[in-house]
Amino acid sequence: MMIKMLILSFFFFFTLPFILQTYALMPFLGKKRAIQFVGRQLTPAAAWIAKLIVPRINTKRDFSVFKRRLKRNFLFFGKLYHLKIENETPDTIEFRFRFCPVTKFLTIFGLNELCKYSCAGDWKLAEENKDYWTFHRDQTIGTGGLYCNHTYSRKK
Repeated sequence: MMIKMLILSFFFFFTLPFILQTYALMPFLGKKRAIQFVGRQLTPAAAWIAKLIVPRINTKRDFSVFKRRLKRNFLFFGKLYHLKIENETPDTIEFRFRFCPVTKFLTIFGLNELCKYSCAGDWKLAEENKDYWTFHRDQTIGTGGLYCNHTYSRKK
């Protein structure tokens, strides 16, 4: 329980500057433009956080090492995210998340429009690693889905 509280606190403090900045800019830019402005900052920040969880590899031949480390890292956060492995083969692993703390905090503060920018951080990280693995996602909690699915596959 203590670890869960620490992790939730981390994500609260991660989202707080974006929440405060959005509300500070709204009187000057309007809500839509403030969200766009802050969202452009949130995406690279979310990608940076994802880099803490998604391991780095230097060649696509290391996918099995990548998958093993990714599985370990995601399962560490499993209880917080209500996470399960949906599908696993030698060339693919799919995780399903039923809770997202960033989405939760942004929604609590009435800024669910920022969620898509946070979710875009996963795609930014995938683009940076496109030579080593592929990423696929059908839906996210932040964009109204019932869950987030993250599928990582061996690059052919």
